[in-house]
Amino acid sequence: MKRQKREVRLSRPGKVFVGLTLALGFAAVNTGNNVLFLLVSMMLSLMVLSGFVALANIWRVEVRLQPGQILSAEETGDLLLRIHNNKPWPLWLMELQLGASRQAVTRIAARQEAVLTLRWCPPRRGQPPLPVLKMGSAFPFSFVWRGQQIPVSGADMPWVAPAEGLAVPVLGDPGEQHEATDKAGGQGDFLWIRDWRPGESLHQIVWRRVDWSQNFPGAMIFPGREQEKSGQAALLLDWEAPQWQDYGREQRLQIFRAALEKAWAQDWFWQLQMPTGTQRAQGRVQSDKALLLLAQLTPFPPASDPATEAAAQGINQKFRQWGQRFAGLSRKVL
Repeated sequence: MKRQKREVRLSRPGKVFVGLTLALGFAAVNTGNNVLFLLVSMMLSLMVLSGFVALANIWRVEVRLQPGQILSAEETGDLLLRIHNNKPWPLWLMELQLGASRQAVTRIAARQEAVLTLRWCPPRRGQPPLPVLKMGSAFPFSFVWRGQQIPVSGADMPWVAPAEGLAVPVLGDPGEQHEATDKAGGQGDFLWIRDWRPGESLHQIVWRRVDWSQNFPGAMIFPGREQEKSGQAALLLDWEAPQWQDYGREQRLQIFRAALEKAWAQDWFWQLQMPTGTQRAQGRVQSDKALLLLAQLTPFPPASDPATEAAAQGINQKFRQWGQRFAGLSRKVL
């Protein structure tokens, strides 16, 4: 099993406390005062105790990402994390860090759990790697911050859907839109079976298809009829349609995302046909599954090389410095 990397650092109050301890230590050596020696020893013991208590505070604490999360590329979203305290005593003042995002938990009771959110902006579609996730605590005196890195399971990694792109200028509406009529496929015609939505008429439930053995109190599942309405707009997005073959993969995904967002906002019927599967519904029903189909399309965009980006940033910074020097020399000459 890979050992988790641990981190120890002094907080701002801890640095002030260390400075006072050193000052009292020098004063005790110069004066030979036993009271100052006793005070310095108590302050040193307090620092050591603070580090051990902070380490014991995060002992046997599990932090996991909530599975099944979907975010959007290049958009800052909330990542849900579940914190479980397995200790027989409460957890106090724990801090979670994900890159530059930080959140603190005041208290979690013994053998209880809590949900926390951290902000993250995914750089690309698919499953890009997360920044370093850290868990730490400075309890109880806020002098020494003890923390460790948390490994993230691949099964819990969130999927990132493509960003919403601009609509195609050639088409009035992205996708293939048509109006339902009262003829074949019109009002009242049966389309398919879907889950019954709360608030609908009970006549929409197909009672003959209800499997009562699979239902239990608090989670009743009923199959419902899906019927087309007169004048209801419908949207068909087919990945293999000829009209989309001139666009690149990522651009096509962004167009599909924009079309779906419009269909969800207008409460249209929509159908998405992708190589990874097919999904159809009305309005925002099953919208997460549609985003998942867009996010899981392979191949994913290539990841940028951090070393190359750092080298490029260094070259750009040098060019800026040379430009500023040249500008300064030009002003002096003029």
